[in-house]
Amino acid sequence: MNSMTKLFVIACFVLTIISACKHQMVAPGTSATPVPVINPGTGTAAGDTVCFNNEILPLYQSYCGSSGCHSSSSHKEGIILTDYFDIMKGIRANSPNSSKYYTAIGGKMPPKNSPQLTALQKASILKWINQSALNTTCNITTCDSTKTTYSNGISALFSTYCNGCHGVAPGSGNVVLSDYASAKAAGTTLKTSFLNAINYTSASSAMNMPPGNQLSSCQIMQITKWINNGCPQ
Repeated sequence: MNSMTKLFVIACFVLTIISACKHQMVAPGTSATPVPVINPGTGTAAGDTVCFNNEILPLYQSYCGSSGCHSSSSHKEGIILTDYFDIMKGIRANSPNSSKYYTAIGGKMPPKNSPQLTALQKASILKWINQSALNTTCNITTCDSTKTTYSNGISALFSTYCNGCHGVAPGSGNVVLSDYASAKAAGTTLKTSFLNAINYTSASSAMNMPPGNQLSSCQIMQITKWINNGCPQ
């Protein structure tokens, strides 16, 4: 067998081997083994997250951390409830029954003669704890500047940010905001002082309300419209 014949036989043998091989074509960046699809419907949805700085902190500051109680200046019983670090001293993430700053609500905290948190507010704190009690801040887009009556928008703001101090007569500074008649009286007779307080332009910083954290521009606009429109119910 001459050299040309040998080369022809070898070539045929190689082609036979190649044609006998069956390869699975795999696209770049993929695997021949099917990749399982993970169901994204698990865990806490972003829209269902309780935001500490927007929803929980104002409650503790208003109902518990006011001056004379658990503020940074008075720190009654050595407890401060005006910031995340100090609040977490009595909160155990994912364990509400072991969180003394939650279990005390409705009992020792706030005191019986003081404004009390609503069932809905307490439920928000419970939900926050069960979501790992994180120090979260959210871009709140639910504020509606057109909600400018007491029953539609304003009373809810007062309940979250103000009623801890102004929920039971006589109220701090003789201001009560937990019922319409009292709130209207404050909004009309103390109009200038009221607007200065929420805009943080009072002569004394101690008169700026709510203490610690100013309301959002949308929330300030809601209350401003309510006052300037004669405090409608």
